[in-house]
Amino acid sequence: MNRWAKVLKGICEEALEAGKEIYILEGDSEMNWFGISLKDLCSDSTYSMGDYELYKLVKSKMSEEVNGEGFIALVNPANMYADIYESSRPLFPSSHNKTRPYDTTRDHFRIGFFKTKEEAVDFFLNVSKRLREEGIVFHVFYR
Repeated sequence: MNRWAKVLKGICEEALEAGKEIYILEGDSEMNWFGISLKDLCSDSTYSMGDYELYKLVKSKMSEEVNGEGFIALVNPANMYADIYESSRPLFPSSHNKTRPYDTTRDHFRIGFFKTKEEAVDFFLNVSKRLREEGIVFHVFYR
């Protein structure tokens, strides 16, 4: 199983167990968010895809405008970490995408929305614990 799929599986399992409606997100320069619900991605067939195939699948489905506020996490499956921050803060823009600078790349994607920082931190600490049980070290950072 590739890194994207391993991390996505841990996130999906935690979201399912917690009963949370969570999205993979992209944002434009005005901080409008677009996304795809995790429930549309969480399946055994998705977990068997390669990194690039999974990245292309996520990018192709990233169209629905999503209204939400609170906290999101930049998830980097290549370096195994999540960085949690307020969704209204313009952090981690991509220099190559001017229309959606807060986009999904082959290195990272964003997950949201969480009502509080504590909710997001608890969620990703649980994801980290799930991944650790599979021998994967996954770090959680927050501001």
